[in-house]
Amino acid sequence: MKSKKFLLGAIIGIVLLGNIFSPVLAQEGAKLPLKIIIRPVPEFEIDVKVDKGCGKSYTVGENITIYFKSNKDCYLTLLEFSPAGRIRLLLPNRYRKDNFFKANREYAIPSASDKFRFEVTRPLGKATIRAIATTSPWRFMPQNEILRYHNEHPEERYPVISGSEEGFATKFNQQIKIIPQPNWAMASCIFNVISKVVPQYGKIRVTSNPSYAKIYLDGTYHGTTPITISNVKVGKHTIKVTKKDYYNYSETVQVKGNSTTYVSARLEPVSRTGSIYINSTPSNAKVYLDDAYRGRTPLTISNLEIGEYQIKISKDDYYDWYSTVRVKQNITTQVFAQLEPIPRTGSLYVTSSPRYARVFLDGIEQGTTPLTITDIEMGWHEVVIIKEYYRAYVEYLYIYAGEQPEVEADLDRI
Repeated sequence: MKSKKFLLGAIIGIVLLGNIFSPVLAQEGAKLPLKIIIRPVPEFEIDVKVDKGCGKSYTVGENITIYFKSNKDCYLTLLEFSPAGRIRLLLPNRYRKDNFFKANREYAIPSASDKFRFEVTRPLGKATIRAIATTSPWRFMPQNEILRYHNEHPEERYPVISGSEEGFATKFNQQIKIIPQPNWAMASCIFNVISKVVPQYGKIRVTSNPSYAKIYLDGTYHGTTPITISNVKVGKHTIKVTKKDYYNYSETVQVKGNSTTYVSARLEPVSRTGSIYINSTPSNAKVYLDDAYRGRTPLTISNLEIGEYQIKISKDDYYDWYSTVRVKQNITTQVFAQLEPIPRTGSLYVTSSPRYARVFLDGIEQGTTPLTITDIEMGWHEVVIIKEYYRAYVEYLYIYAGEQPEVEADLDRI
């Protein structure tokens, strides 16, 4: 209901007698008295209604728009009194903090540009929208209290400011005292909250970027995007969107009766890179990838484009190790290198005819023929073969690492 606050106005007529105040007027015999009129100050009037009209019915889940108009510039507070007696602050809210409205214009709340909507919720019964307008800034609930409420109740879109009309009235009467009576006005609009039989089926509209992606509803293939899936049972469903070379997209949606649920999937391209993990025995060997040094084993080289790479593993005193490796998408290919040590010594096999001659290497006796001498340092060496009653045999030769040359001595008898 709309209540009005009245201002008393009066018309004061003051007759200035010409013969008293103006000799000229007296002489002319002025017949019309001079009047000063003070017009009454207009009363503060506001009007609030809902889009269907006050007294009409809204079903649970339906959106409702509130319309407001004032004959003065004002600051508006909108409250909802639920059928259960709970009172919510609808405006100002965390989505729209500006509650100033110009005079003589009808406003829709929420407007088309607002980022929020008012949805009718249970319980069923009579609900009331109450508008409180003031000509100066006034807030029933300070902004810091609104923020604290939302931090404590993140699931609530609009804060509950009272659990009963009695509690609200007490607090309201205390706070409105700071506003002089002619400078605020209040109006109400009542509507009914009802329920209806919810249709059992709805639709799901699925689009994707890029398009032509495969759509699965609860695991069943339904086609490619863009697509509208009809006759979907009311309730929760899982939409899966897949496309080659893109990551899968999945979303759980709530389908409502006789309505369309929209799913927009932005697909992310699959990274076309892989990795190589390289280790060796012994470790701490240098790793070269396509002749570029990358570090020492053990080593993981990431973000490699798909394709073949040449790997070289190098370590002092060991032969270099080579391999060709193919990098696959989103896979870490493992490479293990068993390095072979580079020999630093050689060996020598000595025979003689006749046998059992004594063998000296660099002046040190090693044994008798036939004989294999190992761990000989690489370089030049002197081999002497001696047998009683035979001339000595002397030979100089170069021993290479990892090799085993032969010395065959045919001894001459003395």
